[in-house]
Amino acid sequence: MRGAEPLEQPDAATAQAYLDVLPDVRQRAEGVLDLRRLGRLHIVESIAIALYVGIFFVAWGLHRQSPELPIAPLNALAVFLIWSFLARAVRERYGARRVLRGARAGVYYGLAVAGAALGLALVVIDGVTGAFSWFWLPGPPLLFLAGGLAAGLSLRHEGRNDPSRLAPARAPFTRTARVGTMAVGACLAISVAVSGAAAVPGWGSAVSSFAMFGIMILYLVALLTGWCADLGETWWAPQWIMFGFGASAVMAMVLLVSTRPGIALATGFALGAVVLILAAIVSLLPERDDD
Repeated sequence: MRGAEPLEQPDAATAQAYLDVLPDVRQRAEGVLDLRRLGRLHIVESIAIALYVGIFFVAWGLHRQSPELPIAPLNALAVFLIWSFLARAVRERYGARRVLRGARAGVYYGLAVAGAALGLALVVIDGVTGAFSWFWLPGPPLLFLAGGLAAGLSLRHEGRNDPSRLAPARAPFTRTARVGTMAVGACLAISVAVSGAAAVPGWGSAVSSFAMFGIMILYLVALLTGWCADLGETWWAPQWIMFGFGASAVMAMVLLVSTRPGIALATGFALGAVVLILAAIVSLLPERDDD
């Protein structure tokens, strides 16, 4: 600290004593990690990301085969942003902010970078040469899936001999958490509705892009201010079911826009209304008694 006296250097015996207890401290810190639940979380994340990337490339491939068909794959970005916001709190609930280290981290991030690089290369090559092929499209989602499964299964294997633990207690479902839950539902509902609007020639694409930009701004504001940072810790089954339904509806709409654009607008607004109603219901549920 500026202006304070420097700390006195420990003697050799004291320094050695600090080093001697370091392994015990590290072991106690790692003991609070719920490796099996963290592994399961990575597996679920890998499947979700692979589906997201896969749907993106399927929609893109359909558009390349029939350029007159609309495309709205970026609308699913809202699902990815919301999940990344919620997952931070879930990881902390299981005892870790970051648990991937060493070789495990190298495999996970290496395969993720490879998947992103291959996906970008496919888009660039197709844009430059027009050499579109369905053969390579499964590559990026499979690489993302392999990385997540490798990390998740290794975590579960490492924790296979750990004693069974009860799920950590949830944070209270406060008024702020209820407002945050409603905000998540509204963002999902908007994403579903504007995905259908993207099928409308002319103004549809602009409205869809503007809505996605607004959701990104809300995400950044919540991230930078820490608003509802523990939202994922407060949710239980009904809230996660609402999120799962909304996320599935967004993905379904991305595909519907590229296959049946004539019914996409009405379907999007109908599904969006359902998501909004579900969000209102789960936001008003009474506090759950975990005892």
